[in-house]
Order: sequence, then C-alpha cells, then structure tokens
Amino acid sequence: MHAQRLQGSCKSKVGAGQLLLTSTIVTQSSRGNVPHHPTSIMDVLDGVPRCVLGYQVKTRTQIVLSFLVPVVFELLVYCVLMTADVIVVVEHFRNGNPSWAWFTLAFMWLPAVSCFAAVLSSPSQWPETLGCDERTARFVTKHLLVLTLFPVAAFYRFNRRIFWSIEALFQEKGSYGRVQAVGKIRETSPYELYHFLQAFLHAAPQMSLQLYILLRDNTFRNYDTVTAQIVSVVFSFLTMASIITSYQRFESQKIVGKCYPWSSDQQVAARKREFLRSTSTAESLLASARRNPLEGDPTVPNIMRNFYSKYGEGPSSPGSKIINVDPSNFDRKSSKQLTDPYANYTDDDKLEAADTVDSQSPTVSFKRDLVEHIDEIRQYVRQTDDLKLSTIPADSSDEEYENPVELDKPPRTPAPPTPAANVLKRASVLRDIFVFDVECFIKSHVPRLPDGMFEHERKQADENVDQTDGDALSLPSRRQMITGLEEDDLIGKAVSFTGWVMFLLMRMIALSVFYVFFPLYFWMLCVNHYFLMIACIIYEVRFHEKLERYYFYLFLAYIYLFSLLEFKIKFIHVRTWYVGYVTLVFIENIAMSVLWYNLGSFDSWWFDFLHYLTVASGVLSLLCLLFYYAFLRPKDKVLFVN
Repeated sequence: MHAQRLQGSCKSKVGAGQLLLTSTIVTQSSRGNVPHHPTSIMDVLDGVPRCVLGYQVKTRTQIVLSFLVPVVFELLVYCVLMTADVIVVVEHFRNGNPSWAWFTLAFMWLPAVSCFAAVLSSPSQWPETLGCDERTARFVTKHLLVLTLFPVAAFYRFNRRIFWSIEALFQEKGSYGRVQAVGKIRETSPYELYHFLQAFLHAAPQMSLQLYILLRDNTFRNYDTVTAQIVSVVFSFLTMASIITSYQRFESQKIVGKCYPWSSDQQVAARKREFLRSTSTAESLLASARRNPLEGDPTVPNIMRNFYSKYGEGPSSPGSKIINVDPSNFDRKSSKQLTDPYANYTDDDKLEAADTVDSQSPTVSFKRDLVEHIDEIRQYVRQTDDLKLSTIPADSSDEEYENPVELDKPPRTPAPPTPAANVLKRASVLRDIFVFDVECFIKSHVPRLPDGMFEHERKQADENVDQTDGDALSLPSRRQMITGLEEDDLIGKAVSFTGWVMFLLMRMIALSVFYVFFPLYFWMLCVNHYFLMIACIIYEVRFHEKLERYYFYLFLAYIYLFSLLEFKIKFIHVRTWYVGYVTLVFIENIAMSVLWYNLGSFDSWWFDFLHYLTVASGVLSLLCLLFYYAFLRPKDKVLFVN
C-alpha cells in the first residue's frame, strides 16, 4: 500500500503529530468550563458507535461497520439505479414513448442541477476572496464539470471513501496514518448534498412515474422495459430508505457534535471549536467536582506558559514591574488561607520586615509595593494639595480684616455653614478626593496584567492557524442541560432501514394505484397533506427556529409526503410528531387501499397482489419501527451548555 511505503518516513513525524494533536485537543477541551476528557485524547473515532448490541467492539470493527459496509452498499445501490434508469430511458425511446423518456432523464439530472445551484448560492462554499481571479474560475469550472459528469463525480466520492476505509484498517490505533485515513473518510463534500437530494428529487418521482407506467393497460408487452422499470423502482426504494435512515434524527445528533456532511472545512472547524468550548459532559463535570480544590485549576499552567511566552519573564523596561502570578491567585479556597504578616506591625516595622516576607503571596506582595512607595504617596498627596491651593483666586483673601477700623462691617464672603449641617457633604467630598488620589496613584505606579489576558475568546489573526485558548480561565457559570442522540450502530441501522423500506413500499404503492383509479382525489389528498405538513412545521418552529428558511420548509413539507425527518428543525415533542405522522399516513393508506380495491374496476391478479403487498408491508414496517424504538434506538447523550 501507498501508506505502508510511506510508513518509514512518517515514523519520525508520528511523535510530533501525536503531541500536536494531543495538545490541541486538551487545550480546546479546557476552554471555558469544559474540563478535558481523558478518553477523547487521540480518539479520531469520536461519535462513531463503540458498541453493537451492547458489546464493545474494536476500532477496526468500528471502521468496518460504520464506514466500509455502508459506503459499499451505497455504491452498489447507486450503480444499479443509474444503470437501470439509463436502460429505461433507452427502452422508452425504442418503444416510441419520448415523453416518458424525457421525464425519466429529467429526474436523473434534477438533483445535480439543484446541488449546483445550492453550491453557487452559498457564500461559505466559495473561495475566501471573491472576484474574477483564477481561483474563482477554477471553482466555477470544477462544479460545471461535476454538473455535466455527475455520475463520475459520485463514483469518485464513493471510491475515495472506500480506499481510505481500507487504508485505515491497515494502520495501528493512535498512529498518524490512522488519524489521516479517518480524517479523509469523514471529510465533507458537496456531493453529500447531491446524494441527499437524489433521494427526493430523483428516486421518489422516478418511482412514482415508473409505477404509474407499469400499472397502465398494455404495459407488459416488452419484457426488457418491464424488467428495467422494476429494477429502477426497487433500487429507488433502497436509495430513499438509506437516506431516511441516515438523516432520521439528524438535528438531535447535531446537538452532540455532528456536522452537515456538505459543510465547508471552515464551517466544520468553527463548529467543532464552538462545541468543545461551550459544552461539557456529565462525566467531566463529576471528575472536576471530585478534584481537590487545593490542587488548583489545571488551566493555570497553560495560562502562565502563554503569558510568559508572549510578554517574557522579566520587566520590559526599567520602570515596569510584573506581578507575581501563582496558581493560588486563581484558587479561592487556598487564597483565603493566606494570612497577612503585617497585621500587627507598625509602618517602621513593615519597612524593616519587607525583605523577609514571602514574595509569592499576592496580598503580601501588593502591600509590600505600597510600603516601598509610601514616600511617593505622601509626596503625591502634598503636591495635589498645593495644586488645589494654587487654584484659589488672589482676591479671595481675608482683606476685610486687614483694616481694624472696618471690623464692624459685614465680610464680603458669606460665612460657611455650620459643621453639623454640612457634615455629610464634607464627608462625601473627602471620600471623592481620596478615591481620586488612590486611582491616580494606582494607574501610575501599580503594575497591571496585559490587556486581553482574561478574555474567553481571542480573534484569530490568521484563520488558517489554530488559535489555542490557554489564556481562558475556568470561571463558574450557569449550565443548561441539553439532550442529544448518538449515532446508530450497524444492527440498528439495518432494522431501521428495513422498516423504512417497508413503509415507503406501502406508501408509494397506495399512492400510485390510487392515482390510476381516482386521479382527482389523489391530487386533493396530496395537496391537503402538503398544507397540513406546512402548518405543522410553522407551528413547530414558531418559537425556536428561524422562519426565514421558508423556502426549505416548503421542500421539507414535500419530503413529508413520503416520510418524516428531523432535519433542519428540532422537534420539541418527538413522540407526538412520530406517533401523529405514522397514524396519519396509515389512515391515508388504508383509506386509499379500501377505496380503489372496492370501487375500482380491474380484472388482473396484479392488483390483488398489490393490495395484499400493501397490507403486509404496512404491518412489517410497523413491527420493525416498534422493535427499533424499543430495543435498538441509540441512547440519549446529555450535555451541559455553559
């Protein structure tokens, strides 16, 4: 393998890479109130299910079950579906049905066109600097080629993930090669958006069209066309079911750190930094609570290291001073235990004993600075008093008392108020003078920490360089508990996938057969269901989501014609949504099946078979979904948001 040939040259970099990754994870996880997670250091499979049916598996088994098997299955389904659709297009042209051929071809291109429009209209997908330069031209040309040759781009994406999945199996746990391979597997790509849109813009309408053509009269004359159509319908079911299974509870999984697979690299990095900074697990909070408070905060060494690396250990100028900063400065309990050695000393005793006091105590060090500069304080106060006296005008002297003959005349200046009446005002003036003098002295003499040392977030000078936040202090704050959902394991995905295949089979057969017999009532049912879903979405997002996404909500209501996804909106009452939606769809399917089976005119056994298939698929889908939610549903993951 290529990576094995490079293993010798990478061994020298493994230590540095591990140290860099470890320090980055520890620093990021120690932001704010987020204690570092010992189990997450060098864990490149974070978020991947560690257990299957309750049994913990090895890392290679995780890679096989979570990456290799799903991507191989998706590649096979995509290859068969695209091949069958091409054959269907050719057969329609041969049979003299160009309209059906053009509709089939349009459904094949629709996801690629929609993905191209979404990428070009998203500012986060464009290069950093917009303009008519070479980078922008390459970006537009690349996506035009992807639009033109979208099957080739899809095959490249699938094969790339398969290659790096196999490569990760040959690397040791915690090695640089494993980290690189898993990073390549989990990297984002705009193709994932195409794959998502393909399920609802290609597979769903293609399935409906081909089922309608199959159910019409005189359709079963060409065996090759019928075979290609059946294969296209079956693999369209599989495509929709795989996408629904992957994005079924995406918003709940997004809470615990999952990102959109088509986001840009900058968006993914910003999302991960924000997630590590603002959230913490229950285990980390318990570990921090059990820590001895006298040991100090573990983030203090990082603070001091960054402080001395930026500002040096010595004074920058002869007149500047650096305050002694110690872990005890950041520990309240240990700082309360510090006693003042000058408690019973006079001023002269303090001057004599100043050199013998431990300089590591922040209280003693600060008082020693004040004692050393006591003469400067007195001189500053005298200068301030002289300055105030010099501002008194010359004509305000007591000239009325210079001539003893005119002592009986009233003085030109009014007499001051009595001390009893003005004692509060005089105390307030004296307090203001004292506070002003102390502030001026502290600003000019007392050393201060550099600006920005205690900020939780620092603006990045370069967006391409990871900025460590070792300067952030772990200050107490209120925490809000949120509940997310972990990713399904392979067994849970398989059962959920089977349930949604049966659910879609029941839904699509009921809709297609009902359209054959009652087309007007079919459109009335679809329109009513669509507007009902829009009303439910608006009711759900009126408080906690943005209504500016109404364009996507229109598309989401279209998706809800076939299935239910917690995508782009977070369900407040999840059980209400799922129970209500499944109940509504079952009522609609049963009503349509009863109407066309009892009131429709048909002579073929094919319709009897479809009727029983609808009933059987509905029962199996209900059993699979109940079994999944009862036994195989992933556990809730509780996080605390500071």
